[in-house]
Amino acid sequence: MANKMQQRAMNYGNLINNVIEQTEQMQEKLDPLFKELKEKLSSNDLASLSTDRYQEIRQGFAEGVQVYDELLGRLDKAQAPARLMGNQKLLAGAFRDFVAGCQEMTESLNDDQTVDREKFDAAEAKQDESTERLSKYLTKIGTLA
Repeated sequence: MANKMQQRAMNYGNLINNVIEQTEQMQEKLDPLFKELKEKLSSNDLASLSTDRYQEIRQGFAEGVQVYDELLGRLDKAQAPARLMGNQKLLAGAFRDFVAGCQEMTESLNDDQTVDREKFDAAEAKQDESTERLSKYLTKIGTLA
């Protein structure tokens, strides 16, 4: 029979795996939308996107933020084993920044089918930076677990 500490470590590991899995699934769903939008922005060809497609992309991004926000809530409540608590806090902080970047990117897509490029680019940079931190803390947690 596993003791309480082992049980907590197992539950924490399962939660982290689940959060990462769901995050990756959502990213796989959103990546084609992001790439399509980024391509249109890079070629200054946003007008060639149909209104419906633009709304689909906005909706997809908004759904992503909603899912990421739920996952963040689960990460915030995670009961990490004592030796992982510091990294858990750092991981949750990096995920919070990632979610904020996703929210800011979603907000950069205006109703009138224009994009606030400055806000979009800053949000992309924030996501990239927080994703790097997420990887670093996940590696540390994996090493310490």
